[in-house]
Amino acid sequence: MCKYRTMSTYTTELPIRPELDAAHGDLATRWATPSHSWSSKQRLSVIAEVRRAIDADELAPWEAPSSIEGFIANNHPLPDAAIDIIWRLTNHPGTLTKEWYESIISRNIDPVAYVELIGLVAQANCVDRFADGLGVKRVDLPDPIATKTAVTSELEVSVTTHWVPTAATKGPNVLKALSSVPFENESREILSSVQYVPTAALLGDLTSGYNSLTRLQIELVAARTSKLNECFY
Repeated sequence: MCKYRTMSTYTTELPIRPELDAAHGDLATRWATPSHSWSSKQRLSVIAEVRRAIDADELAPWEAPSSIEGFIANNHPLPDAAIDIIWRLTNHPGTLTKEWYESIISRNIDPVAYVELIGLVAQANCVDRFADGLGVKRVDLPDPIATKTAVTSELEVSVTTHWVPTAATKGPNVLKALSSVPFENESREILSSVQYVPTAALLGDLTSGYNSLTRLQIELVAARTSKLNECFY
């Protein structure tokens, strides 16, 4: 769980809950932290590329940025395949197939590195679209953190119920998706706790109210959002 910050992440008169404001600020710090597969500079480049994908004219799902001449700078910190992943996930998440995933992995993207990218892209879309929806300035990105403070995963992982490797984890499959990169799973929990419900309450409490919505109202909004995003899950 994130600690409350002394300074607000967002400058606005809107009544943003303090714990939500703090969580988004803490995530920005985590984005700048080197993790399992990507350096601090690369992780911040992922967030910047998500913002570019959100703001740009949308490419068709079959149009990969790497296939467009001059689209990707020669000195970009990320490999072309990673940029293709970011754009596809940001603008067309409902079009992913196992064949597409396998084609990406064949371009020298390690499956666990892909999982880390998934976590970062999902977080950035969540946080930035929140800001855009409210009409407030997006979270400022910090400078890269040189020290490797995120613990590298030494978990035993294997491909079982997902396309990607996962660790042996109890609970619904959605909690397993990022389990091969514990640092990103922790980030997911930070967001889930303030924007959805804490993991402990996911299956055990279906009646309580959370903030201004009841759990039933939360699930209605979540289901509708998932449908609009073409989420098969």
